[in-house]
Amino acid sequence: MSATDHGYEVAAATRIDMITRDQINSMSRDEYDRRQNEQFAVFEQLRADVKTLLERFGRPDFLPGYRHGDYAVHGDYSEYPQVVVFVHNLELLRQPVVSALQQLLEEFPGWQIDLMVGLWDHLKDWPNMGISIRANEIVDDLQRQYFPKKYQDLAYQGARRGSVLD
Repeated sequence: MSATDHGYEVAAATRIDMITRDQINSMSRDEYDRRQNEQFAVFEQLRADVKTLLERFGRPDFLPGYRHGDYAVHGDYSEYPQVVVFVHNLELLRQPVVSALQQLLEEFPGWQIDLMVGLWDHLKDWPNMGISIRANEIVDDLQRQYFPKKYQDLAYQGARRGSVLD
């Protein structure tokens, strides 16, 4: 399904259409609200698509009868073109999951999906880390020395080292 099938134009999803501070000062309140509403609609659609895709690979948080799930898709729109996923199961950092998310982003130019590692047993003793998935690259900020041995070899085709803040 293409972005236009979701009821908005692909151009609304591009980084070019993101509102800069300089633009805020020069646009009317109505124009600002209209542009933010467009961006929010893109966020909501991408967030829903990410949730649907991840259900193929794991169990979401907050299901009745389960203490914890494998991930949580963050629901707050930060006015930045990203969807944040808190990963509680390192299996979700495997290449097939990352590749599927990256392919999804082809329909959302300029947007990214941040997979933030947040294992329940290590929320206090592991540093913040994750990967930023974009249609054209992966920014890898994982600190694998903290992972169990079987996950220390995680690698992503076309990835570069960096911070999720890059």
